[in-house]
Amino acid sequence: MSLIKSLSNRLSVLGYSGYEISQIINSATGGQDINALTSQDLHQVANTMEHYVQAGSQYVAEYSK
Repeated sequence: MSLIKSLSNRLSVLGYSGYEISQIINSATGGQDINALTSQDLHQVANTMEHYVQAGSQYVAEYSK
């Protein structure tokens, strides 16, 4: 769970709003309560969030030149 919190913070720093982060998590969990997920499901949520972190980082790198 701490990884998901860390990824949420990284997304926030990249400019994602709280609503957008919630939607990313909601989409990755299929609408299920995150506290009820298995460790494998949480790993998939983290992978999805990491994808958004990478995309956001690339965007910032490209447009802050």
